Amino acid sequence: MALDSYLPAIIEMLFGDVATLVDWSKPVSFLDSELQAIVPDSETGDLRADKLVQVTRRDGTEALLFIHMEVQAQRDPSLPRRMFRYHYRIYDRFGQHPISLVVLADDEPGWRPGPYVQEVGPVRLSLEYAACKLRDVDLGPWLAAGNPVARIVQAHRLAQRTRGDEAGRWEAKLAFVRELRGAGLGWEDSVRVMRVVHGLLALPRELEVALRREVRKQEEAMHETMRSPYETVVWEEGREEGRQEGRQEGRQEGRCAAAREMLLGILTARFGPCDDATLRAIEALSDGSELMRLAQGAIHVGSLADFRREVGRRRDAPTA
Repeated sequence: MALDSYLPAIIEMLFGDVATLVDWSKPVSFLDSELQAIVPDSETGDLRADKLVQVTRRDGTEALLFIHMEVQAQRDPSLPRRMFRYHYRIYDRFGQHPISLVVLADDEPGWRPGPYVQEVGPVRLSLEYAACKLRDVDLGPWLAAGNPVARIVQAHRLAQRTRGDEAGRWEAKLAFVRELRGAGLGWEDSVRVMRVVHGLLALPRELEVALRREVRKQEEAMHETMRSPYETVVWEEGREEGRQEGRQEGRQEGRCAAAREMLLGILTARFGPCDDATLRAIEALSDGSELMRLAQGAIHVGSLADFRREVGRRRDAPTA
């Protein structure tokens, strides 16, 4: 999400030399589908994120930026070989060497992967790529300059520091929410950053509810009338959950309606139009599975009265 929203800011903060090569006033094209075709998801894994981006250099020529983000917390000796494989696949597909960049988001100080080098007899093959370790970045100047990516990296560090410490993460997230309000970012940037951070600093539901209560209390004490970025993100999340619950309820109601129609069809075919007492008994049923079981049993009942007794028996039966 951060790569999609803040690519120029990310490159500027992490790869300043590359940022100066690019004319950011020109359109940037994300080649996600092309990259997926040459680097399948099975090779990248859940703990990596890749982006292939077409940009325009300041000299007017086109360039490909290949950004590979490792979020692993352990050493991965295969990274140099993987970078070489991605590089030659991109070159084979586009006929152009990409500028290969690696972002290391782990918290292991000693992991510093080097270039890919292979020597066979007199032949030597090597690939060097630019790498940036997030833990090395001095965030102070970037936070002061209002770079939104610096806030995301700050939250990433908080997430690493509070791993396994729910109380510590609660305190860190509350402090971050408070600090973000006065960070000097525009409203849209603040909300966008908060969306990323809300996921990075995820809390169990009961702690998230307590955090929201505390944020509201602080905002009331400050006489804030506008919803905070955190409140906006949580509200959006709740609205989406409501939509999903509504869709689920709609599907369940649809299944009930179909089962109810089937049941009425069977009873009508066997005994003619149903009387009011039978219709009321059927309408009172709201469990789709139960309606289907009754529809199957309706094939064998002797009369509508027998059917109503069966409905009453099932309704009054004790539950385990």
